[in-house]
Amino acid sequence: MTGLVYLHGFSSSPRGNKGTFTRLWAEQRGILFHAPDLNLPAFGTLTLTAQVDAVEALLLGLAEPPVLVGSSLGGFIATAVAQRGGRIRSMILLAPAIRFARRRLISPSWAGYRERGEMEVFHHGVGRPLRLGPELLQDLPTWADDDCWRIQVPTVILHGRRDEAVPLAESEAYRDRNPGTVLHVLEDDHGLLSTASLDCLQSELGSAFR
Repeated sequence: MTGLVYLHGFSSSPRGNKGTFTRLWAEQRGILFHAPDLNLPAFGTLTLTAQVDAVEALLLGLAEPPVLVGSSLGGFIATAVAQRGGRIRSMILLAPAIRFARRRLISPSWAGYRERGEMEVFHHGVGRPLRLGPELLQDLPTWADDDCWRIQVPTVILHGRRDEAVPLAESEAYRDRNPGTVLHVLEDDHGLLSTASLDCLQSELGSAFR
C-alpha cells in the first residue's frame, strides 16, 4: 500500500496544524502515515544533512514509494531527497522553503546568527524559545545549490500570495525550472490554514491517491 509521509517545517514538529490535518486525512482512509520528528540530531544541533538522511532511511524501509507532503523547510527537505534519487511517488509541497540554505546565508535577519554562531528561536513544537547552535550554519553551504536541481518527481505546490516567510517567487521559479510542476497560488499567508487552502490540500491529497 502506498503510504503518506509528512515533513514538518523549521522550529516545528509533526504535531502542528498541517501535520495533524494530514494525519487525520490519512487515518480516515486507512492510509499508512508517517511523520518523523525532523529536529535532528536535536533542535540545538540541527542540520539539513541529518534531516535528509533520516527521511532517506525512512523511505528505504517502506514497501512502496510514498506520497511526500512537505511544509516549509520540510518542502525543501522533500526536494533534496528527490534530487538524491529517493523513491517517491509524488510530492505536495506547502509553501516550500526553496533556496532555504542560500537565503539564510545572506538574509539580514540571520546576520547575528552568522556572526555569533548561535541564536534563540521560538520553537512552535515546544512553545518556547530554544537555542540554535552553529551546526546548522556550518551545514548550510552543502545545500546552497538547489536552484540548479532538476526534480523528476511529479510535484504540486501550494503557496500563499501573502506569504511573509518564503517569497512566492521561489515557488514560481521552482515550477519554471521543473516542467510538470503544478503551482496553486492561494489567498493566504505562510500558514496555509484558511478554509480554501485546506480544501485545496485535501483535493490534492485525494488526487495523489487515486
